[in-house]
Amino acid sequence: MLDLVLTAAVIAVTLACLVRLALRRGDAPHTEGSVDVAHALMGIGMVAMFLSGLVRLPAAVWAALFIANAAWMAVLALRRRPAGTYLHHVVSGLAMAYMFAAARPQEPAPRGLSLSTAHSSGHLHGAVAVVEAQPAGFAFPLVAWVLMVYCALSAGFAGTDLLRAPPTCHRPAPRLTAITELVLSLSMAYMFLTML
Repeated sequence: MLDLVLTAAVIAVTLACLVRLALRRGDAPHTEGSVDVAHALMGIGMVAMFLSGLVRLPAAVWAALFIANAAWMAVLALRRRPAGTYLHHVVSGLAMAYMFAAARPQEPAPRGLSLSTAHSSGHLHGAVAVVEAQPAGFAFPLVAWVLMVYCALSAGFAGTDLLRAPPTCHRPAPRLTAITELVLSLSMAYMFLTML
């Protein structure tokens, strides 16, 4: 049930970012456009993970997209001030790349492989051996735990930003950005936690 709620929330904020990009005026700050692209890419990637049966893009392609986005955000962090927003998106992009690249899928385990052995008295004795599959998870779980904690803290900061944002009608950008950060960070923390 929580998967469905988070999927719907991620789809909603991703669509909001795409609409903001489509309606963006030429005089809008470039910062918002770059951040909206990062949010939209992250949202699309999360939807692809939540609905993995519908989206058939290889994990390596997703990882490459997020590494390229993180590299672009790193360039922006070096060129613009304040760099904090961009650095956050560097970490988030690398976290998404890690999630796609290092996640191990659940392999089906054979249930009850029957092995027969002959005893010296001529009787057959059946032995049942269950071969377990490698559990789903991450190749490097400590990295996943650190990134999960980072995403949870990011969601907390986004929640406080949302509470502190002034309720203005003429400029909803700070509230929309805070809601987007909250939903995406919370969803990513949840994904890391469920995949560990």
